[in-house]
Amino acid sequence: MEPSQKSEQVDNDITRLFGIDRRASIRGCLCTSCGQPASVFRDGLSRCEYSISGLCQACQDTVFSEPQDEEYEGDL
Repeated sequence: MEPSQKSEQVDNDITRLFGIDRRASIRGCLCTSCGQPASVFRDGLSRCEYSISGLCQACQDTVFSEPQDEEYEGDL
């Protein structure tokens, strides 16, 4: 898969910040977050997101999931 186009500066910043070359990971079908193979996606939108972020389906599910309501047990 080909990574989406970003400016060279953005890709360099991503590599410097996270220590992962987004473009190389996507071309190698690896997740930029967990490093696992990224070849199976739920739908076209998820596959498109992979070309942008490099996140596998499991990592996309974690990042883009709805926040869970947590009970607050402190003083109000």
